[in-house]
Amino acid sequence: MIYHIEFDIAAVFVTLFMAYFIIFKKGVRKHANRVYLSMLVFNFIAEIADIFGSYANNHPEYTTVYIKDFWNYLYLSSHNVIGYIIVMYVFYLIGYEKTQRKAMTLLVIPIGTVLALLFTNPFHRQIFYYDAAEHYNHGKLFFVIYVVALAYMIFAIYMTVRHRRAITERRASALIFFLCITFVPIVIQIIFPEYLLTLFFETLGLMGILFTIESKDDTVSPTTGILNRYALQAALDRAVAGKGYVLLLVKIPNLNYYNKMIGFENMNGILRRISKWMDETYEPHICYDCGRGHFAVLCDQIARADIQVIRSKTMERFERAWGKGEFSLVFPVQFGVIHIGEDVKTVENAFMLIDRPFEGKMSSELNVDKAVHDYERGVLIERLIDKALHNRSFKVYYQPIWSTATGKVNSAEALCRLIDDEYGLISPDEFIPIAERNGSILNIGQFVFEEVCRFYSEGGLKALGIDYVEVNLSVVQCMGKHLKEMFDGILDRYSLDASCINLEITESATAENQRVLFDTIEVLKDSGFTFSLDDYGTGYSNITYMYDMPFSIIKIDKSILWKALHPETGEGARNARIYLENTVRMLKDMNYAVLVEGVETSDQKKLLEELNCDYLQGYFFSKPVPGKEFADYLRVVNK
Repeated sequence: MIYHIEFDIAAVFVTLFMAYFIIFKKGVRKHANRVYLSMLVFNFIAEIADIFGSYANNHPEYTTVYIKDFWNYLYLSSHNVIGYIIVMYVFYLIGYEKTQRKAMTLLVIPIGTVLALLFTNPFHRQIFYYDAAEHYNHGKLFFVIYVVALAYMIFAIYMTVRHRRAITERRASALIFFLCITFVPIVIQIIFPEYLLTLFFETLGLMGILFTIESKDDTVSPTTGILNRYALQAALDRAVAGKGYVLLLVKIPNLNYYNKMIGFENMNGILRRISKWMDETYEPHICYDCGRGHFAVLCDQIARADIQVIRSKTMERFERAWGKGEFSLVFPVQFGVIHIGEDVKTVENAFMLIDRPFEGKMSSELNVDKAVHDYERGVLIERLIDKALHNRSFKVYYQPIWSTATGKVNSAEALCRLIDDEYGLISPDEFIPIAERNGSILNIGQFVFEEVCRFYSEGGLKALGIDYVEVNLSVVQCMGKHLKEMFDGILDRYSLDASCINLEITESATAENQRVLFDTIEVLKDSGFTFSLDDYGTGYSNITYMYDMPFSIIKIDKSILWKALHPETGEGARNARIYLENTVRMLKDMNYAVLVEGVETSDQKKLLEELNCDYLQGYFFSKPVPGKEFADYLRVVNK
């Protein structure tokens, strides 16, 4: 029988290409990558041995038995070891290399049996032998080689299917497909043994694995060249199912600030230097670029002393500048230690800590307990918000606004309250930011607006002296395309004019989203709404945007009043008093009505009346109360 080696020769060139690609183009860092490379090595050895062994078998007159034995033994042993390595590769992919040591040891037995039969074949010649003409022939036990190889393949496919989530469904499907490819030539070669197809198809399968599972195009950060958050997610999927994993975090704050300071290209260059240093320093642990200047290092079975060494090296290095020349910068850095399974039990929680903004001072530690608590609290608040929206159990409270001109309450601010049966009152300072982040503020805003309109109409507020009610308008609401239509529809439902509602916008929102607010305010102004600027003087003050935005009322934050005249001590700073007086004078000269928040004492009221403030709001008049109490209050103070 003449063996055809053309497919083996083609397989050699494909294998050499793949070896070059994975070593010089992709790098060899992770254990699974190294196992994959070992498959290429044994596959290459088998290809070379099969070529020379087949040539020797085709031409026994030119070779000796010893030469033929050498190449045949080398081919059969190296080729059959690949089956075992494939199983080990799957184990590393799904994260079993640390937890299933016993299973990995037992899996050596089948390949050990095959190798023992091969090494003793010169004595029993049951694997292969040479006939009288010195032609190569299969022995009676040759089928054992096929059975063991098939068993390894089936087991590898079984483990891949069972643990497909550990390597993602897409990659598991690719691995199964390319493993199955190796079955095809085995069947063909049993029928046509002269065509050496097995290694060629195995090489195609390995190439498929290279460009799907081993390909790092979607798992490497294009900025820093190290593994990204998608690769970390796959690793964390395995880590949360195992034991002893520790995640180290290194965070650089305000990446956008540095990008603007020195430019994206220069900052990206610095990030590449940082990631290269971390990747080398933390070896053998794997470093991941999670974006926005946040890096993570996943460690397996690391001692606390080693963690402290890594921390010390990191802090020491970040005390020195990164970069060169004028683009050389010293960055503050935050270091965190997360014990998987103890501090966090899910991949979601781990990424919450990874993505959490920089906290504390330079070289500070991440407070993992506080961060986890805050996250869990946030999840709870989200659930309570959804519950309140579903049950329509949000409450609208009203705080009266006193008019110094009439000596009566002529308006009120509507304030949303979340009061849960189990958890009690949830502060607006806590649930409003969460609602703005997850978008539920849109539904909350609509609920409050409709409830105010309903109460204004059905509660007879106009007859009780209320000209309008202030309703807070979130920037997130302003981004909605149908805000005006929603407001107009509710007003029509309760037969109200837009002048009954004054939309209140915080100063911080105005400073950060001027373009969006400009457009929205112009549209709503045409419908007849008036506007107030809330929290003026809280640190975002920029008088320039007040030139154009059509505010009718400027609400001065209580912090300014309290510094000028504290409600408890009755004392105040001289400069704060001067600032308050001049702020009120300036705003009134600009033809704004001035409202001061936080009025709690008669002395504060008297001071503000002397400054000719238009409106006063605070506990001196009333705390926020439910609608019925507010209506009863009006019947007393406005009679």
